[in-house]
Amino acid sequence: MKTLLIVWKSNNDIDIHNFVIPYAYNAKRHQWFDHVQVLIWGASQEVVAATPLIQQRVMNLIKNGVEVLACKMCATNIGAAETLESLGVDVRYTGDFLSEQLQNPDCEVLTI
Repeated sequence: MKTLLIVWKSNNDIDIHNFVIPYAYNAKRHQWFDHVQVLIWGASQEVVAATPLIQQRVMNLIKNGVEVLACKMCATNIGAAETLESLGVDVRYTGDFLSEQLQNPDCEVLTI
């Protein structure tokens, strides 16, 4: 089972609207990978928490079968945990998760 993990760090609108969200959506929709995960980490959490349009797009990813996670330490530090959880994002400590995925030969990790 081939997995794609997108580690989303960028808070740049061009990256978000023209790569992160559409690529994750299409990777799932067109079955380019068996499982698609997006890890919202760092500065990207701030823009998700503050931007209703991006919140809607994140909820749409989840609705369409993309697993969306967020780093709990980052979310707690910037006060975004509640907002992310309300969108359906799985907010948890992600150090072990990311390390496992990086070492998993069946997982492609893409960072933006």
